[in-house]
Amino acid sequence: MLANYYPVRIGQEVIGVGVVVVDITEREQAEHFRSAVMDTIVEGLYVLDGEGRLTFMNAAASRLLGWSEAELAGRSMHEAIHFQHADGSPHAERDCELLKVRTEARSVHMAHEAFSRKDGTILPVAYSAAPLMAGTRVSGVVVVFRDTRLEHAEEDKAQRELDTLVWVGRIRDALDEDRLVLYSQPIVPLAGGRPSQELLLRMTGTAGEVISPQSFLPVAEKYGLIGEIDRWVIGEAIRVAAAGQRVEANLSAGSIGNIDLLALIERELRDTGADPANVVFEITETSLMKNLQAGEAFARGLSEIDCQVALDDFGTGFGGFTYLKKLPIDYLKIDIDFVLDLVTNRANQHLVKAIVGLAKDFGYQTIAEGVEDAETLELLRGYGVDFAQGFHLGRPNAR
Repeated sequence: MLANYYPVRIGQEVIGVGVVVVDITEREQAEHFRSAVMDTIVEGLYVLDGEGRLTFMNAAASRLLGWSEAELAGRSMHEAIHFQHADGSPHAERDCELLKVRTEARSVHMAHEAFSRKDGTILPVAYSAAPLMAGTRVSGVVVVFRDTRLEHAEEDKAQRELDTLVWVGRIRDALDEDRLVLYSQPIVPLAGGRPSQELLLRMTGTAGEVISPQSFLPVAEKYGLIGEIDRWVIGEAIRVAAAGQRVEANLSAGSIGNIDLLALIERELRDTGADPANVVFEITETSLMKNLQAGEAFARGLSEIDCQVALDDFGTGFGGFTYLKKLPIDYLKIDIDFVLDLVTNRANQHLVKAIVGLAKDFGYQTIAEGVEDAETLELLRGYGVDFAQGFHLGRPNAR
């Protein structure tokens, strides 16, 4: 109950007290209900006055934005939280949809917007805003918003999956339409020996554009198309070798465990008459880490048919010494990360020298990748590296 007390007078004399009592049960219940709703809804809610200044903010809005209601009370919410787009570019108030709620007295709904939090981070949100009317005049705006980070993450995941499936179709079409191509990059001897070339896979799009392997090989590996691609690469590499050229070809991690490929390689060598010594297959440390036993069996099988093996990206993994001990390797390919800044990076200089010394002790030859200038080439030559490749010596070209 709400009671109002007042004196009852006759002339100047107070003769009693008057009491007016009003039952406010329903109003109290409404206030409790409003408070319960405002404090428990997961969506953020805030109310602006006719000038766009904050008059109320619920607990969820405070949690999402990092501001308390007291900190923002009376402040322009556009200047506080809505002054920039999701990419950080300025968002002028005159271009803001929320302004139209106040100026045009109409509701707006935005699925992709951004509010700035107190700590400076940007919160992706969706919001709905409606005018609060006092007769025909807009007295304020109520805004309800939600955090859309999880929704965006799900949308991005779905889009990536869709893009992946599109790539599966593109790879399948390229295989069926013979649109895989090999580029070659020279491997130059630094201290005698025969020149060679690494064969690098590309895919040609339907419009004739050249597509890099990073765009399609991960999809091919994930969806079981890599085996067919590797078989194509093997056949093409051996046909190049049959013409008397020395070639290096990359094999995927999935193919290393496929003993059937050894039979294919042997058959292609026999059918083309290629010299097995002209064919070097590159295996990465990463692929060996997945199955060392299979990698060892595959490498020994290649050695038995007189093909050679290069351990690619040497130095990037943690099992390099194990591979040197277990595998019949002919070449160590020094990873590009150790070569690109060799002239200025003393740590990489020590690493390259150590790899060269280690290779010589094991009886292997070394190939340095990523040689892009004459200074690096001379350093490598001085360290005793056997072969080098990189843009300084020749860019990959279509065969």
